[in-house]
Amino acid sequence: MGQQQLMLMMIVTVIVGIMTVVAINIFSDARDEGVKDVIRQDLLEAATVGQMYYKKSSMLGGGGETFVNITLFDIQLDTANAITAFEITETSANYFKLTATPFSDVDAFTAIVYVDQVVWE
Repeated sequence: MGQQQLMLMMIVTVIVGIMTVVAINIFSDARDEGVKDVIRQDLLEAATVGQMYYKKSSMLGGGGETFVNITLFDIQLDTANAITAFEITETSANYFKLTATPFSDVDAFTAIVYVDQVVWE
């Protein structure tokens, strides 16, 4: 092979290597965003069930217009799933805080669930 052809092969190899690293970073970011979306969806579903718990009479297994005794079981969440761990970090009559701590390097999520809204912390 000639000098020019060897130089061309080296340049192509370097370009392919750089593109591979860029692609890995893009897919890693997309994976993290997917994990965040799944966690947000789980928290919103649990918040909706929590709001139903608040409205339901205590005689029927609900909160009787308070969040004081709410548990993960009441909002149909396990303590952990494949990507995150859940916990109720604070309860009061008017709201409860639901925290999701992912097992990956994604930051934790906290949702404050009120009777009529969900606020992200």
